[in-house]
Amino acid sequence: MFDLKGKPQCLGFESLLEYQAALCLIYRRDVADIEEQIAPVLYKRRNGKVTSHYLDFRVTLVQGRRIGIAVKPEAIAMTLDFQSDIRAIRSAAVPHVVHDICVVTERNIHPVTLHNAKLFHAARRPQAEIDTIILEAANSSHEPSTIREFLGRTGLKGTGFHGVARGIRSGAIVHVDGGRITGDSLIRGGEVA
Repeated sequence: MFDLKGKPQCLGFESLLEYQAALCLIYRRDVADIEEQIAPVLYKRRNGKVTSHYLDFRVTLVQGRRIGIAVKPEAIAMTLDFQSDIRAIRSAAVPHVVHDICVVTERNIHPVTLHNAKLFHAARRPQAEIDTIILEAANSSHEPSTIREFLGRTGLKGTGFHGVARGIRSGAIVHVDGGRITGDSLIRGGEVA
């Protein structure tokens, strides 16, 4: 992921759930930037005590909206205390820190989205020669074929799989059937090629 100025960005995580949530957020097409542990939000708890909360992430969408993300296991997110706290945090943070706050639990992380985000992340570094071959083939590939067939025609076979993932991510290749991106997924040339 790159920040809004185009520099590579590293994020830290305190849990596997935070890692999974961030990975799925980073590879959404509508996300421009993601920040971790921004300044604390001061809010008043039900007992009247003022305390602070650090949002796990602040996501900036392409159109400019900023969304605060609180990542919690479902068992914690469903408690009355947490729900009361998150309402108070939302009241304190919106609109000064974020436009809205969302709670992400393990139930919000779809296995297919996570699989594809992991693939995009593994394939994030360009490979100029391979990418050029794949983009040229995608420009002339308007009929759907499996990734395996497509790579066979290019002569790249398995070595081009990450290049196809980069093509899907950029829009140069359309993932026709949706779902998990595998060698059997149907693809065709895209709009950006």
